[in-house]
Amino acid sequence: MVEETVNDQDVLVVGGGVVGLTLAEALTRQEPGLRVTVLEQHGWGSGATGYAGAVDIPYAHTPFHRQLVEAGRQWWTEFEADAPAPGARTALPFAWLVRGPEAAGHLADTLVAPARPVAAPADGAWRLPAGTTALAGEAHVIDPRRLTAALVRRLAARPRVRLVEHRRVTELTPAADGVRAATADGGRWRAERCVLALGPWLPSSPLRSALRPAPGPAGPEADVRTKRVYGLRVALSGPAAVRYGVGSAEDGIFLFPVADGEFAMSVKHDVWDVPPEERPLPADVRARAAAFLDAVVGPGTWAVTRGRVFADTYTPDATPRLLPLSPADGVFAVTGLHGSGVRLAAGLAAHAARAVLAHRRGDLA
Repeated sequence: MVEETVNDQDVLVVGGGVVGLTLAEALTRQEPGLRVTVLEQHGWGSGATGYAGAVDIPYAHTPFHRQLVEAGRQWWTEFEADAPAPGARTALPFAWLVRGPEAAGHLADTLVAPARPVAAPADGAWRLPAGTTALAGEAHVIDPRRLTAALVRRLAARPRVRLVEHRRVTELTPAADGVRAATADGGRWRAERCVLALGPWLPSSPLRSALRPAPGPAGPEADVRTKRVYGLRVALSGPAAVRYGVGSAEDGIFLFPVADGEFAMSVKHDVWDVPPEERPLPADVRARAAAFLDAVVGPGTWAVTRGRVFADTYTPDATPRLLPLSPADGVFAVTGLHGSGVRLAAGLAAHAARAVLAHRRGDLA
């Protein structure tokens, strides 16, 4: 039976991926008495979360990005201390490949945790390409499916949290007491504050149409764009199959082990303002991936098993953030970028939760 109205929610979160679920966890961790409902149009983690790798490497492009990384590390410490989440986050030996002292210096400036020089492993797990040096750094592999499941279990045990799958929100309407939401099945919801966690669907979402946008260029139309994301799954053989991660910030390519014995590979490629839909893997992206794999693990030791092409949201400085979509109505959006949506979800959620709670107290205009 579908309820016609759900009254007196403190915060309504629209979107049940890793970012939306982690936000609900952070909100109720910071204020345990808070009444939070999460609405997801399909199943938990079925959107952009299902496309993510993801390797958690503590590096940051901006001071705020660094704050998110540090807050995320603290969130993971507290989350895992409360109850184990086996396989959700696993430590990973990782090597950064750099060409020349300038690149090494730039990398050192962006890393939150220091790296140290390292030789290529004697077991042949990866090779050191000509003209490069390697730095060993901190890294973890996050399994989005296991993290999503752990978050759902954790939130379901909190009596003032409500998790609702298969409810598509079709309308948001400002009201005197906050914001009202309508779902496709005829349901009606009301909350003091609402946060959209829609991933790459945010820029084109019709949910913003009835809202009073924030003044100036801070709105999502000016601040958020979609960018094509390229990911591959790779099977390795021989010594290269050892569980190890390796990447090049200069080339925008990262290779790391994921679940079920496979390796994931992400390849940065600038294609902007695209819809969030799957596309074929371009030949030039395959060629860049092949060149990297030949150089790092050796010809004949790898095979691309499949490719994933999708999109995610990016801000101009590549930093995830909380956007005040309609502060007068108490409506916000929280957004990241591919990999960072999972990798920085913990820090992003902690930051967003503090901002939303401050807005409830009247501390945020």
